[in-house]
Amino acid sequence: MNTKKPASKSNQRRENVLQAAAKLFGQMGFDGTSFSIVAEQAGEQKTFVQYHFDNKEVLWKEAVAYVWRQRNNALPRYIEDISLQRKNSDDKSEMIRDLCRRILQFTFDNPEWVKIMFQESSMPGPRLDWLVEEFLGTDFIEGRAMIELAQHRGLLPKVDSMDLLHILSGALIYLVNVAPITERILGVEPSSTEYMEHHIDTLMRILN
Repeated sequence: MNTKKPASKSNQRRENVLQAAAKLFGQMGFDGTSFSIVAEQAGEQKTFVQYHFDNKEVLWKEAVAYVWRQRNNALPRYIEDISLQRKNSDDKSEMIRDLCRRILQFTFDNPEWVKIMFQESSMPGPRLDWLVEEFLGTDFIEGRAMIELAQHRGLLPKVDSMDLLHILSGALIYLVNVAPITERILGVEPSSTEYMEHHIDTLMRILN
């Protein structure tokens, strides 16, 4: 009778650990993160974390997988969305605007996926190899396909698709990474709707 309740509670606690771990791995890197810090951040005992994750590498991999699942569930399916774009739409660029808007908003809300990616890129090794094999390789393939389809639809300029993917990704992700600097220097909040729309509008003007 009561078998499902403890399992559900345990799953939620485990998810809380993964959320905390992803945030810490993004902020402090692999070496700077420990079971103790993760447990404290998640409001759990260290023994609970050790029970569910054999070692820090296992915790890191599961936290990364959790982050990527969250990202893939939250963001629109780029290729399908563009495929459904009506050819006679009054403003075809609105599709690209909307995709940029969603990516930017999600990344501001969940910066861990970008921070982890840059943490591992700064010191290439087995973890980066795993990240590329499990997630980033697919991201590049799907991203390039999305760019090429958008180019075919006339939504983006016909330049090298991989270069354009890097330029678009950089324009969006950079804003998130330097948000604290921008806020201090310019006195604006980059995560605000007004600033994001301004940033995307500038990007669209460049693309056109």
